[in-house]
Amino acid sequence: MIWVRGFLAPLNSGELVQFEIAKTVGKAQLIIDNWKTSGKYEQVVKSTSFAYVFMILYTLAIALGCRFISACTGNEIMIKGGRGFAWLILVATTCDVVENIALAHTIRGPISQWDVTIAYDLARVKFSIVIVCLLFMLACTLYWAVGKLAGEK
Repeated sequence: MIWVRGFLAPLNSGELVQFEIAKTVGKAQLIIDNWKTSGKYEQVVKSTSFAYVFMILYTLAIALGCRFISACTGNEIMIKGGRGFAWLILVATTCDVVENIALAHTIRGPISQWDVTIAYDLARVKFSIVIVCLLFMLACTLYWAVGKLAGEK
């Protein structure tokens, strides 16, 4: 991630997220026009390719994280939840792939409401699932830490 940030500079991830959730053709067009005038447009085009590598990495990290930290708890319900969340992150990744295709269409033009709406809706689903998975890992970590502090084996 650090290397990609440097490679895509001066473009930042906040700008990409704003584009993902543009919601309207007018806002998407305004963002693209801003990128073109500020010299960031080529970086945005590159970022759509790098996004696939990032998708693989975050999917693996979150899926393995859910499985690992839930197994560390020793709680059967948490372990089953970890397996479920490891599969659920694949839904987020599928949303991300389709979203990225819609964003690439939007960036290269012409901009359609269909692509902007698909990107917006799937970004919301993706971010929601990722947040839920991260919260699950946090809950498992807290459960495990409290168990260790209480002297459980």
